[in-house]
Amino acid sequence: MGAFIDRPEVVASILDAQTPIVILDAPAGMGKSSVLSLIAERTGADICRSLDAPAHPATETAAVLWDIPPYAVPLPIPETYLSGNHRLIIAKRPDTVLPGLARAIAYGQATLIGSPCLMMSKGELANLFGPDAEVVAQRSGGWPLAVFNARLFEGPPAVLRAFLDAEVLATMPEEELVAMRLMLNETVGRTDGATRHPSYSASQFPTSTPLPPMAPFLIGSDGAGRQTLAVAGIRDVLRDAIDHVLERRLLNAGNAKAIAEAYRAKGLVVEAICAFQKAGLFDDALRIFQDGGGPFFLYYFGPKAFDTVLAGFPLTFSIQTEVLVLAKALQSLKLGDISRARRLLIDRFGDVANDYTQVFSSRSVFSRQFRAFRLVMLLYEDYFFSEELLERAYALIAEFPVDDHLSRGSFYNSVLEFYIRNRQFAAAEEVAQRAMVHYRAAHAPLLAFYISLHQTLIRLMMGDALTARRHATQSAAYISALPFESPNDARLQVLMDACVEYEAGRAEPLARFLNLEIDGFAHGEIWPSLLEFALHYGSQALGEHFSTMAARSFLDRWRVYQTSNGQFQAMISIREAAVLQNANRWQEAADTLAAIANRVDRAFVLAGGEQLARVQERDELALALIWLRQIIYEAPQRPGLDQLVTTIIGNMNLTDRQRMSAEIWLAYVSKRQRNPTQARAVLQKTFGDCARLGTIAPLAEERIFLQELIDNQRVGGFLSTVTGNRQILRKLRDSGRLDTPSARIGNTLSRRESKILLMISEGDANKDVANTLGLSEATVKFHLGNVYRKLGCRSRQEAISSARALGLLG
Repeated sequence: MGAFIDRPEVVASILDAQTPIVILDAPAGMGKSSVLSLIAERTGADICRSLDAPAHPATETAAVLWDIPPYAVPLPIPETYLSGNHRLIIAKRPDTVLPGLARAIAYGQATLIGSPCLMMSKGELANLFGPDAEVVAQRSGGWPLAVFNARLFEGPPAVLRAFLDAEVLATMPEEELVAMRLMLNETVGRTDGATRHPSYSASQFPTSTPLPPMAPFLIGSDGAGRQTLAVAGIRDVLRDAIDHVLERRLLNAGNAKAIAEAYRAKGLVVEAICAFQKAGLFDDALRIFQDGGGPFFLYYFGPKAFDTVLAGFPLTFSIQTEVLVLAKALQSLKLGDISRARRLLIDRFGDVANDYTQVFSSRSVFSRQFRAFRLVMLLYEDYFFSEELLERAYALIAEFPVDDHLSRGSFYNSVLEFYIRNRQFAAAEEVAQRAMVHYRAAHAPLLAFYISLHQTLIRLMMGDALTARRHATQSAAYISALPFESPNDARLQVLMDACVEYEAGRAEPLARFLNLEIDGFAHGEIWPSLLEFALHYGSQALGEHFSTMAARSFLDRWRVYQTSNGQFQAMISIREAAVLQNANRWQEAADTLAAIANRVDRAFVLAGGEQLARVQERDELALALIWLRQIIYEAPQRPGLDQLVTTIIGNMNLTDRQRMSAEIWLAYVSKRQRNPTQARAVLQKTFGDCARLGTIAPLAEERIFLQELIDNQRVGGFLSTVTGNRQILRKLRDSGRLDTPSARIGNTLSRRESKILLMISEGDANKDVANTLGLSEATVKFHLGNVYRKLGCRSRQEAISSARALGLLG
């Protein structure tokens, strides 16, 4: 290769060396033999290619050239050369062990010339190739094999891959192979799941992986001082070759450990675990998994890496190891499969694993790690905490060291759900802040994201849309900081953002989510409080802007998804009754409520008194409210009805949003019972609260009662005298949630709704309308739902006929 191409600078540097022995130490393809040939031509010396050192030259000044064959085990360097009486120039590969070389270098008798010195400089390439030098430099990077073999990258990739495997990589140390593989990842801007645990500080590994000295043809710079691939055409082939070598070495336990530790030294825990697993070294893999967080591994490395690592442990090994059983149970919870999580615990620990009295008893035989996980699992099971269980749970936190931030944060995260369910929002805010402190200390942005999401949820339940928006902004910042993808969590963020917008009067984002994302959301991780919110907002938005059928279908899908959970079934039935009420199908709503087996029924609500004021459990309270709403519609002039509403407004367990709804009912009852003064006073307070908290959703949800109040001059006219109230009323009308009785129906249609109505009357399908107006089909459906509602229609054809009859289509 290039034997007849002069390289005067390289030859001169070798001949000018001040030591009697010069060693060209470089892998195949670096032109060692070619350089020896140039020296032979210049000095007249012969080249010896054997295992024995060549014979001494006739004169002491003559050079002796020794080209050691590849894969050889040469004999020692003769003492005569070590004494310095003769010049000896040797060409060998880095993996060739030459006896006597170490001694010669230590004594200062030998100079080692490595691969970098054999790379061809831009000056050399300019002398050789003239105007084509730049093209050659870009193609080859100065690697002699590529310089003199222009077709190297044009042939079958298998040829080059085999060369790299056998001649360059085969004897490369594991740490250098790993370093080169990581450099290739950095070159193409990928991490391939290479997420580092926060316990590894930035000083433990460089941002750019140093390149191994045995492969100088890779050395280059991206202009910012970072090393990169000089020979661009070799990237994919080299990566494949390295992967093949690494896979082969993983079959040997010793090599596998070296590979795994090389990954771990760079903070690449997932890659280290997988390397140990492929080698069958599961105890070593488990050790790193535990160091990476054990069940908390998911929150540092993401769901994809978590699934990959768990799948790498054999089933028989997993079921015998507590930390892996807990991790697999958490994996099931994240997929929404609570039954499988329970089964995993039973198979490993027996039926007692699901007996909370024994798990959390003072004499529990379970480890604190198991008990902490079981507490988290109660969150997913929607288990109602008794005061006794809560007291036992709080005793658990004393067992964790003060710096065990993950365990302490997870404890507060677990009881947070309990406080939300019981509407103890002050306590919920307190434990949320405590959990956030621990999760920040643990450098766990995904867990901090969950807390911010809970804080958003708390504020939405309180009707405080302004503070909810701030928390939602913070949760979005946390999820954007994740070094991995977490699709279901990103979906939760989209949902929460949509709910915040819904509170402020914009229903379109929520409608879009329900159309495009609900299947993925429903089959993923479900928190009870979040499901409650999804059911409430989803059914309300679909009922308002699409149809009653769409809202009921939405609820039916959740009924199927949550067949095993009786708590959720009651929640779904309550929301279905609300949807029917909003559609003026009150008898069906009453039948639906009567079918719910619960102590809270029509008679319970009508009895009123202390029992109504003290209803505490989430679903019982929701049931009492929906029954009271039914009664108010059926008999608003019933004696004592205003007192029933006042009683439930005084229930300390109501959310602020629920209280706002009840206040509208009270105003409605007051108006119907000829007490406009009280109706005005109650509505003024409610409107003031909505303005202060930045929400109109509670008002919109009670449109069926609010509309009559606004249409009444003595009530609605009074409200309109206040600037803040007028702004809220305008938002309600602009969002299509409140009609203007004095205007023709056509004036209630927005410009876009009118345009869509015109286009469908001309035969355009939803897809055509979307393409023409630059909207999504979900948005078109959303606007059509508003059109149908305003025209009092249920189908496209009815809407077109009504619009023509009203003169809206000319």
